[in-house]
Amino acid sequence: MAFRAVHAQWGTVFAHLPDLGCQRGWEAVWKTRPRAPITCDECHHPMYAKTSRAGLRFFAHAPGAPTCALGLESVAHHLLKLELATAARDAGAHAELEVPGPDGAWRADVLATDPAGAWTTALEAQLAPITGADITARTEKMHADGVASIWFSDRPRPPWLGTVPSVRLERPDGHGDLTVAEGLVKFSDRGWSSVPASLPQFLTWAFTRRIVPHTPRTPLWYPQRSLDTVWTAPQYITAEDTHLLEEDRRRREYETRMAPLRAAHEKKRDEIRAKNALSRAKALSEATEAEQAARVAQARRLRGVAIRPRGRPPAACSAASLWSSTE
Repeated sequence: MAFRAVHAQWGTVFAHLPDLGCQRGWEAVWKTRPRAPITCDECHHPMYAKTSRAGLRFFAHAPGAPTCALGLESVAHHLLKLELATAARDAGAHAELEVPGPDGAWRADVLATDPAGAWTTALEAQLAPITGADITARTEKMHADGVASIWFSDRPRPPWLGTVPSVRLERPDGHGDLTVAEGLVKFSDRGWSSVPASLPQFLTWAFTRRIVPHTPRTPLWYPQRSLDTVWTAPQYITAEDTHLLEEDRRRREYETRMAPLRAAHEKKRDEIRAKNALSRAKALSEATEAEQAARVAQARRLRGVAIRPRGRPPAACSAASLWSSTE
């Protein structure tokens, strides 16, 4: 499925445009005999025009097509690209789908340009898993060619959100128009809070630089996730700067007020430590003296036992002595 193809005579044609982008009607390529000479500008394989049961117009590869990046894209991805292009036009931009870069290093899902030529922005529908490193590399490739980019997803929690300028979209009631659910914020009080906006409104603000990518230095309020990059208006960036300066001023004033109290507290602690040290030294000295005195007393007792005179001889010996003296 694709919304863009190349006609042999008319050049690039777009299925989502009422006039195909070349002042022709859909009937000029749909169910024609012979089949309209259109090919894929990615793999150059023949394509033909189709209409879904819901009335969606698109181009499909003819049987036998090689592996093609456009052919592998899901219906959800194509539909999101179509909504991005429609919203970009509602925001006053010129929008084309599936536009390759100058050297083919990248392809924009939707390339939105200022009618006056002042800016060019790629609108990327990212539904498949991708790493932060890969999405950053793709963003840098576009930036090297002078093209800004905004990445979109309607999945619940894309892990790469905020790695590059991006927002998460949703349909609040499950159907209807897409709105920005995450990534667009404003600063109030002491933190960031989410700002709801329709997709065309968000793009209008982004195209006119009324909102810009920003790296917040204060946290986003729950339930919003902390993101490395958000979209906000310049006045809210100024409000955050003012808040941080005020917080720093208050911190310095607090430190100034607390310095004498801390010094007095430390002095008191030092005095207590010194007093405790003296008490410990005195107790240790007294314990040492008591131990030495006990040792001296014990040594004296042992010496007294060693020199004490022997007791009288046994009674038998005394009797013999008496007998000898009688003789």
